[in-house]
Amino acid sequence: MKEGKEEFEKELKELEEWQENQYNPGYYIGSGRVPRPLKGLKKRPIFLMVIALSMILPLIGILFSKISAEDLIAFVFPAFIGVILFYAAIREMFEKRNFRK
Repeated sequence: MKEGKEEFEKELKELEEWQENQYNPGYYIGSGRVPRPLKGLKKRPIFLMVIALSMILPLIGILFSKISAEDLIAFVFPAFIGVILFYAAIREMFEKRNFRK
């Protein structure tokens, strides 16, 4: 249990360092790889699903209201990303379920 807590603390420190120095020119903040907390989202598909739904639901609400085409276009791109995240979450859930069998 302590190992997981220590790893979590290390990830938080790395994230804080990245946030503090991301705009400092010449400061080495990593190799350009995705930060570990963001990589961990794949391990927790429920979080991916929540993020995806928060991106898709506004578009559904807009479709049922009177809105101009320009405003509708502004909601399409985030909804598209939400659909991709939702698909990734579903796929990850099925892979975990099949792996456990």
